[in-house]
Amino acid sequence: MQALDLYDGYFFRIIKKAVRAGRFQPGLDIIIISAKHGVVEPDDEIRYYDQRMDTERAKELNDAVIEAIADKVAKEGYEKVWVNLGKDYLPAVDGLESAVDVPVGYIEGCGIGMKGKRLKHLVSSSRSIPVHGD
Repeated sequence: MQALDLYDGYFFRIIKKAVRAGRFQPGLDIIIISAKHGVVEPDDEIRYYDQRMDTERAKELNDAVIEAIADKVAKEGYEKVWVNLGKDYLPAVDGLESAVDVPVGYIEGCGIGMKGKRLKHLVSSSRSIPVHGD
């Protein structure tokens, strides 16, 4: 199935709801960092798997993830990169700021609810949200 349909975490539900409601922000692209596959586009066809991300795996993926994001930023001419990852995934993007020529912002908050609220505003609205990296 398509990667975006396969994943069902809290943040993916926020994104999918905005898409279904026709409120997903035009001009926003998403990439998914997968413990099994590395960088995945939302419409990539993948099968269900049972592999959790841990710090070691995130570090293994780092070079490929950084290269994929940097290539996409350069190719698409992005003005900013937003990162919404849990702590186990963060080592996969270590060094991203120096690999791209655009600002990198992190969606942060005190708990998953605040992060979810900030993600919702980002994907379904053009309003500025107070996140680290602005």
